[in-house]
Amino acid sequence: MKKVLITGFIVAISLLIIPLGSLSVEEKTVQTLAKNAVAQKTVSKDTKEKSDITFRIKTENGIKELSAREYICGVLAAEMPASFNIEALKAQSVAAFTFALYKKEEKRYDEYDLTDNFKTDQSYISEEKQKEKWGDGFEEKSKKISEAVESTLGTYLSYNGKPALALYCSLSSGKTNSCADVFGGEIPYLVSVDSEGDKLCPDYKSVFSFSIDELKAKLSSINAGPEGDNFFKNIKTANSGLVKALDYGGKSTTGGKISNLLGLPSSAFTVELSDGAYTFTCFGRGHGVGMSQYGAEFLAKSGADYKEILLHYYPGTEIKKL
Repeated sequence: MKKVLITGFIVAISLLIIPLGSLSVEEKTVQTLAKNAVAQKTVSKDTKEKSDITFRIKTENGIKELSAREYICGVLAAEMPASFNIEALKAQSVAAFTFALYKKEEKRYDEYDLTDNFKTDQSYISEEKQKEKWGDGFEEKSKKISEAVESTLGTYLSYNGKPALALYCSLSSGKTNSCADVFGGEIPYLVSVDSEGDKLCPDYKSVFSFSIDELKAKLSSINAGPEGDNFFKNIKTANSGLVKALDYGGKSTTGGKISNLLGLPSSAFTVELSDGAYTFTCFGRGHGVGMSQYGAEFLAKSGADYKEILLHYYPGTEIKKL
């Protein structure tokens, strides 16, 4: 859940982002959840009674049925640096497990529960690929991730009695984005919260410049007709700095579309014209909704435990155990 880029209604994503923390969810997912956010619904009996819950994961090599332990370890290995504080890793473990539970109960797919693709679900890598990724550091990193997963296995975030849609991202602009601002559907626990620690990340700020010709070529699908010196007008932003809407060449569009077409790491940006080039200054990486992974790391280093981290980024949820 590296670049959290979302299709349909929940395209972002921005993520979603470097591979870290990226996660993408289709429009139907958010629409359904938004409509039923206040519905009293319990975790299904089947899920609740299975202490040995498994997930069917679609990979490039076919469908694998994995234990929750093996799957969540593989998600952490793919989604968050093993060098992170153990409490941040625990928070990621719970978020990943909650997301998987949500998708399993949603039953969107017939033959499997989730894919290993961050563009539609969340990333997962096998133990074999973990060894390739970490080399000589495999034993140490694997042990740390296993510790985080073992200590939180079966723990999930609940909202009104059901698993929450625990979206997460790499890092925010200093404030996370609300689901409503990014994807258009209000979800009570996916609202904007402070994430000041993100500003300390080396990747927090990035700058991209495009000549006028480059800009026109990359944004040609918008089918606008830029005239004069200022192609961008009426820029509307959220309190997080996310560009919600703007006019390009007199045609209304969204910050997310501009970001995707230009290959920017997030939709929280400013734009300036100088010396015949448009310069975009971006803040954060990914869609910025839900838990910020770098924000979680900052809170953990500041003394917060994984429960405090989760309740900060998903306000109104409860932490429960299967």
